[in-house]
Amino acid sequence: MSKLIFCLALLLSAAMVQASPLDDARDAGQIVEQSSGYVQATAAASASVKALAEDVNERRAEAYGRIAQKNGLTAEQVALESYKKRIGG
Repeated sequence: MSKLIFCLALLLSAAMVQASPLDDARDAGQIVEQSSGYVQATAAASASVKALAEDVNERRAEAYGRIAQKNGLTAEQVALESYKKRIGG
């Protein structure tokens, strides 16, 4: 489990190093974090923001899968832990 936490911390710290289009969309209320560990574009979001959300979710799914496999967990468990870290819980 400590490897999982380390991997998640590394993943999050890399994402926090610089502002990103995801941060901008999130700050504008066009993308929201879901408890599933993925993001969702709001109904009012532009096509480019919706495409961004799709891309982010694909990348997260790949990362969750890799971390899960290395740590003997399910991708869903990793996604939930990632969500908890993102919201500070």
